[in-house]
Amino acid sequence: MLLSNILFSQDINDSIHELGFVIETNPEYEGGENELLKLFNDSINYPVKAIEDSIEGIVFVEFWIDTNGITTNHRIIKGIREDLDHEALRVAKLIKYKKPAMQRGKPIMVRYTIPIDFRIPDNRKRIRRNENK
Repeated sequence: MLLSNILFSQDINDSIHELGFVIETNPEYEGGENELLKLFNDSINYPVKAIEDSIEGIVFVEFWIDTNGITTNHRIIKGIREDLDHEALRVAKLIKYKKPAMQRGKPIMVRYTIPIDFRIPDNRKRIRRNENK
């Protein structure tokens, strides 16, 4: 596994208040946040050039969750560099929620932002140092 630590956190209320209302039920990912982390860990392919260049950091991806739980309109809010940004977008597009957000018993669209933390695992850093000797 090339990705040792991916953060997933969202204060959904930040986006909700921008829209001027409170959501009664937040969107639900199948299996919860831990399964979403597993999706990231299993799906992200850390770009080789980024590892070689020792590039790490957090990419913030924004998207909308539609009334079917499908994520749409993905975009980078804050990126690191093109290869990592593209990989974060690719993986964010794999996300599908089992239940959309609900308001008054009806599904609604909501905006969501996730931080994807790219960190080179220590064993890869040790390998790079040994290759440079």
